[in-house]
Amino acid sequence: MYLNPLAKQIALLRTLYVPEMRKIPLSILWRIRQLLKNEKFVRLNDQIIINSFVPPFPSRAFRGMIQGLHRIRQGHAVPVSAYVAVTNHCRYACWHCSKAHRVEQDLPLDIMRKSIQAIQDLGVSIIGFTGGEPLLRSDLEEILRTVDNRSITLLFTTGDGFTEARAMELKRSGLFGVAISLDHYEARIHDQRRGREGAYETALTAIRIARRLGFYTMIQLVATKDLAQPNAFERYLDLARQLDVHEIRLLEPMPTGRLLDTGRCSLLSSTERQVLRQLHLRTNRDLRLPKVSAFAHIEAQDMYGCGAGFQHLYIDAEGNVCPCDFTPISFGNIRKEPLSVIWNRMNTAFARPRPCCFLMQNAEKLREAFQGQLPIPFEKVKEICRCEPGQPVPRYYEDLGWKCSLDNSL
Repeated sequence: MYLNPLAKQIALLRTLYVPEMRKIPLSILWRIRQLLKNEKFVRLNDQIIINSFVPPFPSRAFRGMIQGLHRIRQGHAVPVSAYVAVTNHCRYACWHCSKAHRVEQDLPLDIMRKSIQAIQDLGVSIIGFTGGEPLLRSDLEEILRTVDNRSITLLFTTGDGFTEARAMELKRSGLFGVAISLDHYEARIHDQRRGREGAYETALTAIRIARRLGFYTMIQLVATKDLAQPNAFERYLDLARQLDVHEIRLLEPMPTGRLLDTGRCSLLSSTERQVLRQLHLRTNRDLRLPKVSAFAHIEAQDMYGCGAGFQHLYIDAEGNVCPCDFTPISFGNIRKEPLSVIWNRMNTAFARPRPCCFLMQNAEKLREAFQGQLPIPFEKVKEICRCEPGQPVPRYYEDLGWKCSLDNSL
């Protein structure tokens, strides 16, 4: 399943034949190659996948992402990915739920379709559908069919409702990848953390169905302190190997939703985050181990930093547009304004990539502004969104030759 080192180099060289890629100086391509050396490529259905943050190659979505690199080099904010909550309803009660304190009101199908078209018109290459539990939405397949081949689609789910029949219909509707939440290798602990008995078996069944039907199959977990210790992840890796998943998406507790006002003790320390970084590096250098994508590594300053509001956006189930899935700041609502207008407003605030997670950096100030409902209106937290002068640029953007051309006056 994973490409060996020689095949990986060949795969990288193949990207040079993409017309848009030829316009990028070889010196910059070499620097990008250096960033990718700690990734393990996957071959699936005649395509090569770096990870779930990059569209598969070859594809129209991949070409669109490369075209966006040229605009980014000139200092323009171009979204690579957008995640859309199609519902806030869910039958689970996860301890870390980021959708807590939000209104349980779903957008009608016609507005959802228009928002998908608007997302693609911005140049987005990856659209992720989330919730709540997105499978509770009966018209999810119709929403998926709105997406054309400018973008690939991912589904983030607990597995609740991911039957073989439903999965086949989702695949026919164009779904590319599925990320199933699996917070622990022990059933009892996973069920406890998800607030539902039987959640573990539901997740495992969904993983096996996704793998059998040919989806790009991921498992996703929020790493708690007990797992963010040296050698504590080995049994989880063993389970992932048995399930034969393509990728493990390794998140961490975030100060948002249920954890916004009560979760300080649950957040990982810098030492624990470093353990997750080392896990990313170690597993992706070893073809015997499953591939890991740890946010602690990807969002580090010497990698890609935080692209919230610059290369990523999130639309919640009520239509509020936020910088990312976890940053609970609304810059507008797609029911009232065109997405392009809201995106430009957000870019004025998030005019450059940041060297570390915006939410982690500003959690205390967001707690102070929180008044019982999320997301927080932009006007209430306007000042903390301003980019600090002289902030270093993450290595990825520095290597691209990125130059800020946007005014950050709010």
